[in-house]
Order: sequence, then C-alpha cells, then structure tokens
Amino acid sequence: MEYLIILILFAAVVILAVRTYLLKKQLRSVFYQLSEEQPGLVTVELVDGDVEKVVREINTLLERIQQEVIKSNVASATLKSSIADISHDMKTPLTSVIGYLQLAEKECEDEKMGELIKTCLERTRYLNALINDFFELSVIESQGCIPKLENVDVAGIICEQILANHPIFEEKNITPHFEDSDKSVIVSADPNMLNRVVQNLISNGVKYASGDISFSVCQENEQVIVAVSNPVSAYVDIAHIFDRFYTQDKSRGKGSGIGLYICRQLIEAMGGSISAEMDQNRLSIKVMLNSVRLQN
Repeated sequence: MEYLIILILFAAVVILAVRTYLLKKQLRSVFYQLSEEQPGLVTVELVDGDVEKVVREINTLLERIQQEVIKSNVASATLKSSIADISHDMKTPLTSVIGYLQLAEKECEDEKMGELIKTCLERTRYLNALINDFFELSVIESQGCIPKLENVDVAGIICEQILANHPIFEEKNITPHFEDSDKSVIVSADPNMLNRVVQNLISNGVKYASGDISFSVCQENEQVIVAVSNPVSAYVDIAHIFDRFYTQDKSRGKGSGIGLYICRQLIEAMGGSISAEMDQNRLSIKVMLNSVRLQN
C-alpha cells in the first residue's frame, strides 16, 4: 500500500513537473512572439483554459493597437499631404507680394518709406523661404525621395550656386572661397537634389557664419567629399545639427531648422552620407557622394 501511494505521488510530481515545464516553454514562446519588431497575433500549442484566455486578451489588445497604428499612419499622411497643398497654395500669392514690394521699393523716392518697404520685403522673403522649406519637407516625408541618378559635375554646381548667391554674399559681407572651382569632379547624383543640398548648405553658412565661407571638393577612392566650412559665433550641437527643426540659437529666429535635415534626407536618398565637425569655432559640413570614373 505504501509503495502504491509513493508511486501515485511520484507520478503526480512528474505530471506537475512536465506541466510546469510546458507552461514555461509556452510563456517563453509568447514572449518571443511579442518581442518581434512587428508582432502578429500570438499562437499557443498547449491546450490550457487559463493560457488560452490570456492569449485571447493579448490578441485582442494587439488587434486594437494595429488598428490605431493604421489610423495614425493614415492621419499623418493626410496631414502631411494637406501641409504640402497649403504650402503650395501660399507660394503663388506670396511670390506676387514679393514682386509688388520689389516694384514699390524701386519706385519709392521717400527714404523713410523706402526703409520700411525694404524691411517688409526682407521679412516676406524670409516667410517665403520658410514656406518653401515646409513644402519640401512635407513632400519628402509624405512621398519619399526618389532620385534620378545621373553623372553630375559637383564642382560646377557649387560654382553656379556661388554665383547665384552673389548678392547675398555681398549683402552679408561674406567672401566665398573655392580653390577647386576649375576642376570637374563627377558624381552619381540627382542634379535637382544636389542643387538643393548645395543651396541649403550655403543658406546655413550665410545665416550663421561669422566670417568667410570655404568650399572644397576632393576624391578618395570611390567617394567624393564636398566640404563647406565657416566660423561660427554660437554654440553648435554637432550630435543634433541634422535633426528636424534644430537651430543654433532659437532666440534669434534665423531659420526653421529644416534646411540641414532636408540635406540629410536628400543625400542619403542618393546613396551618400553627411556629417559635421567642429574645430575650435569653425564648423565643417562634409557630404560624401559616389564618384564616377569617366571612360576615355
């Protein structure tokens, strides 16, 4: 009789141990399924009423979360599309306003009134630049960047942008230096995107430079490095300089902080990279692009 009781207890212990092991194994399986980057519905192999109830509740919560994520993505895409449409609609009348102000400034003979018109024109241009940035940002984030890669002379684009921004350089008393302006350096890039990147780098330099701006282009193996550097008087957080809406000095209201963020999006879309470094008070932004070796 004692042997029978011992045998029954032993069997019960074995069954309990096996059941505990299977439960722990199933819980680990549930944990791994939930740890996936995009978890689906949880499945279980062990038939147990309590475990099944827990799994059903987990799956119900997962389905609700998935539905909310879908709604959030749709709402976000709709908002970005709306911002792009609004920005586009604002650009046309604002361009007309700038044209009328330029005409008024040219025709005005009263010195005091001329100064007021000049100030108004500067602020309107600033507003136009902000709208253009927000329009481009909303388009990039809602539609993505799809570059049309071509063989592009990056040195030629830099020269063109320097000439196009000559009035701004002159107004800010900034001298651009580009020693490699006579050398053609071919890269694989989207010409429109690359033009935008160079323009944004120049705009950033003009806003925050406390001296002249230097440009350089050099080739290292299969990469072309484009560097734009200038001294700065304000603190620059290198770790966040390419973040959306980052500005060096928020109190001055010099910009939206979108320009360098757009640069990063465009450069990475073209298969390149962008970085920044500080050497004492001099900020250098480096763009790396894929070089192209032309066959003779």
